[in-house]
Amino acid sequence: MRSEPVWWSRMLWGLFSLAVVLAAGIAGALLGYNQHAPKPVTVQELVSPAFDGMSRLRILALGMDQVSGNTDTIIVATVDFQNRAVYALSIPRDTRADIPGHHTFKVNAAYAWGGLETARQTVENLLGTRIDRVVLVRLEGLKRIVDLLGGVEIDIEKDMHYVDRKQRLYIHLKKGYRLLDGEKALHYVRFRHDPQGDLGRIGRQHKFLKALARRMFQWQEVDKLPELTRQVMQQLETDLSTREVLHLARFGKDLPPERIVMGVLPGQPANIDGISYYLPDEARVASALDELERNALAQTTEEGGNQTP
Repeated sequence: MRSEPVWWSRMLWGLFSLAVVLAAGIAGALLGYNQHAPKPVTVQELVSPAFDGMSRLRILALGMDQVSGNTDTIIVATVDFQNRAVYALSIPRDTRADIPGHHTFKVNAAYAWGGLETARQTVENLLGTRIDRVVLVRLEGLKRIVDLLGGVEIDIEKDMHYVDRKQRLYIHLKKGYRLLDGEKALHYVRFRHDPQGDLGRIGRQHKFLKALARRMFQWQEVDKLPELTRQVMQQLETDLSTREVLHLARFGKDLPPERIVMGVLPGQPANIDGISYYLPDEARVASALDELERNALAQTTEEGGNQTP
């Protein structure tokens, strides 16, 4: 498996930024501010081990474009609690897959056709592995959160211009380090009209989530916490419990970047009956997650052996 392309650098930080955002919402829930959060838990439940003492956990992380209803960001992350590492496999949105109860189509349509459980089953069948938990974030609604926070700072890597009058989408962003309001932040995470296409967009979405989490850590306007909490929880759908969310947030917050290893589902683009697909490499799909993990552990061992006492 090839090392990740440059535009995917540190992409998985988005997953744990998402966990941090979740934790912020849950914190409000535990204070009694949020009606949409999981039910309150006891102190004993919070301090007891999450995930029944599992040494590793596989999470399907989805980012939904509310304009199309599709999940155009799809990541399967193996959270390795024992080795304190994460091995994440990104699945391109156009990947051809069998959607239970429907037919073979693009994997990003699974959620729109059957919700979290159908998305989970589709990815499990595609990879031949069990998915333990699912997290979905509605990217469109994040603009309200960004405005509540007073904006999010992003280093825009290049000029971005795109107009789609049908969708009333007018993207005009200039290169440079800028404070983005909610609307401009949404433009940043939706832009994909360059040679990198969806791969570039996925990287930007996760870069944005990391910046959003950083902004929330800096935020001190306690009087706006109830509204912020409500907005956060409205954009999320997950089968994670409160205790599990807090456990992941703590784990992700302290995880060094070098312990996060990325990969992309092996395959290649193809055109079938006039529709663009990404065709998985059948010979490698079943071992894709294990191969990524082996490469990550081998790299970690090598780096550790090269360290000077």
